[in-house]
Amino acid sequence: MLTIVISIVAVLVSLGSLILGYASSRRSQMPVLQFTWENGQEGRSAGTWSLVNVGTGPATNVVVAQTERTSLTQGLNGEMWLNPVLAPSIPAGGRLDLPWLGESRGLGRGLGASYTDVQRYFYTTKCGDDVSMFFIGLHLPRWPLLKHGGEKIVKTWWGMEDLAGSQWSAATAAQNRRCWWLAPRFGICRRLGGWADPVLSYTPRRDRAG
Repeated sequence: MLTIVISIVAVLVSLGSLILGYASSRRSQMPVLQFTWENGQEGRSAGTWSLVNVGTGPATNVVVAQTERTSLTQGLNGEMWLNPVLAPSIPAGGRLDLPWLGESRGLGRGLGASYTDVQRYFYTTKCGDDVSMFFIGLHLPRWPLLKHGGEKIVKTWWGMEDLAGSQWSAATAAQNRRCWWLAPRFGICRRLGGWADPVLSYTPRRDRAG
């Protein structure tokens, strides 16, 4: 009996070590993006939004979007996100200016960014009323990054000067079905690709503006 107990304890210790090792590996590669605002320098009328990676790993597949307001909580929770822009990867400690957002600070809108780590796991940052929240998983809509039905759903950052004109690719939770078995804390998707990939369920809607 003692031998069996010792064997069970050894297995549990080994399993615990594996879990701790995996968690430590994930933390060592975890990006954390934070929205920051800088007022314009003297002689400039506008300030700029930026994304700063305060995490320990690079942020890839970065998509920046806007919403009229955000609940700063997990999931979409009635939020409608629009104007998604695909931005370059941001290394740990790196910074990316978001000049196309312009003076959106004064429009009462929330900002959001979804991104992945080197293992393609999703993370999300939401910002509203100068408050930022970080979440594990995808808590913004999952827009197809490539062309969908011959149309580019997510615009690329290098073609963006400002957000003047009509809105594009507005999406809600109804257009991003999540798998029933996925834990709510992971939002719509946990990883880029795989079973939890809802891209094929995305159905564009006609924007009300423009």
